[in-house]
Parts: sequence; structure tokens; C-alpha cells
Amino acid sequence: MKILVLPLALLALAGAAPTAVLAQAPAAASAPSPDAAALEKLNAEWLTAYKTHDGAALERILADDFEAVYPGGRIMRKADLVKAATNPARSITSMAWEDLKIMVFGDVAVVRARAKMSGKGPDGDFSAVNDYADIYVKRAGAWRAISAHVVRAAE
Repeated sequence: MKILVLPLALLALAGAAPTAVLAQAPAAASAPSPDAAALEKLNAEWLTAYKTHDGAALERILADDFEAVYPGGRIMRKADLVKAATNPARSITSMAWEDLKIMVFGDVAVVRARAKMSGKGPDGDFSAVNDYADIYVKRAGAWRAISAHVVRAAE
């Protein structure tokens, strides 16, 4: 039997407070922590990888035990996501994200935002707005995404 543990629930039970929080803010705001800055960069690289079909970036960002839940309850693992993102029949013409929030709890972090994308897939043109929460764990000094939850959002 496989048991999945929700890191956020454990952190809440333990009373852990975030050590760093980053939200897109005015330029006068203080600089993010090194961990928050690294996670912000990984978020940008991950989303950009969809547009550029960069499987190598996804291989580096996603942990081998990565698992995600996408709209409709579709479960995708690392290999599934890399295959979908590098599919030449799919192209992303526009990719943007907003409302980025990064919360770091020691060696666990949550990255939340809203992504807007459009492009063309095997079934024709598409446009989507998704809210997502990605969970990262720092392993051997490097952040790796271990989980994602993506839901469709109303514009």
C-alpha cells in the first residue's frame, strides 16, 4: 500500500511558520531570501519549458518521484509530464503567470500562482487559465518539485 503524506498538513500540525514568503510586490519591497529567489527561478524555468519543449529543464526541476494532479483528476508522473511538454504536436504561443507566492518551510516549499497560456494541440487551438500549487523539497542542497496540483480557473 502506498501512503502519500501531505507536507503542508504536517507543517500545520507542527505549527511551523514560513521562513520566507515572496509575493510579487512593488520594487521597493525587500529582496527575497536565497531559497525564495531560487524557487522563483525554478518556477519560471518550469513554465518556460512548456513553451520551449525543454525536456532537460523538466528532468532537472522535477524529482524522480514527482506526481501531479491536473484538471479532471488526471494524475501525471515525471515521465508523463516530460513527454507531454516535449510533444512536437503541441505548441504554446503565449505563457504568462501572475500572483506568485512562495512559502518556504525549512526544506519544504510551496509555490502558488496563476498561469495563462494559449497555443495549439492535436485537437486544435486552446487557451487555459490554471491556478497551481507546486510543492518542492530541498534534497542534497537542491530544490526539486515533488508534487503539483493544478485546477482550471475562471478568468
